[in-house]
Amino acid sequence: MNTLSAPRRLLAWAVPATLALAVVAPALPAQAAPGATPTSAVAGPVDKDLNGDGVPDLVVAGGTAGLDSGVWTARGRINATTGVGTGRVKVPAVNIGVYGNGVFGGRSAADFDGAEIITGRFFGGPNEDFLAYYLSGPGVGNASIVRGAGDGTMPDPYRQGNQGSIFSDSLMDGHGNVPLHLVNAYTADGVESGIPDLLGIVGDATNGYRPAYYPNAWAPGVYYFQASMNNATPTGGSDWQNWTLASTELASGMALVLRNATTGDLYLWQGVTMTDNGDGTGTLAYTQYRLASGWNTGATISSLTAADLNADGVTDLWAVFPDGTVRAYLISNLSTSKPAKIRAIQAQQLG
Repeated sequence: MNTLSAPRRLLAWAVPATLALAVVAPALPAQAAPGATPTSAVAGPVDKDLNGDGVPDLVVAGGTAGLDSGVWTARGRINATTGVGTGRVKVPAVNIGVYGNGVFGGRSAADFDGAEIITGRFFGGPNEDFLAYYLSGPGVGNASIVRGAGDGTMPDPYRQGNQGSIFSDSLMDGHGNVPLHLVNAYTADGVESGIPDLLGIVGDATNGYRPAYYPNAWAPGVYYFQASMNNATPTGGSDWQNWTLASTELASGMALVLRNATTGDLYLWQGVTMTDNGDGTGTLAYTQYRLASGWNTGATISSLTAADLNADGVTDLWAVFPDGTVRAYLISNLSTSKPAKIRAIQAQQLG
């Protein structure tokens, strides 16, 4: 059963179930059976592993020049010798968003246009689910959560129990601003509800921009604005609107990659924890690593995904570009005094 928080004013976000179920759903592309489970350096379930084969999988919204509308997944490739991920993915990617988002009512893959896709156990179950947060369009500031099937696909979101909503009201700051974008915050506040928290960047030109923390209120889709973070950017500034985030969970806790597209600065915050200061602000604690300067400076990246792609315990990256190509960046040699080593893997065409 969908769980929604208190009365909302965005009534158009909800779609009558009778209307939704009257439409015939398109067939979902077949998925291959999960492969053998590799040996991983990371304890517990592997973050972003959609099908249970022990390696992260790539998920990205389409609607760009190189990818048709929908939600596209590409499974991580496993090295036959080592049994761990390589950073490369199996192509072509598969569109699992053909049923729509469970909200707009049209059962169209175009429902996901203008959204960023975040994975996590947002229904509190064993499988990775899909959270589509809308950065633009009629749903801006809202999110639809579609339950993951455990094999890398989405079930019909119009069937009871497969979809939940997050309304923009619960994500707004005190000035009525919704997040510029969101990432999975896992349990950075140390409170385990069984459902991950969220972290976003929120604000406006008048009042400034800050990261904001949104804890889960012990139920799927129920979040509330808790505190704006008083942290400076990795370079010591306050221009948070110029930074994008990508998160993952390692054995050491939450890891956060921060990118400034204009300058090409790329940083990693590892072991991220959040403390509520009790006055509407909070503080993130972490170990900072400068990964690179001049990294893809000025380049438009449709989706930046953080995950431990090769099971070495270090956060890596997938960057998906508007032309539908993806490139893995394997990171090693972390140091607090000098840039890390980043090895770019040959780009692949997803479509």
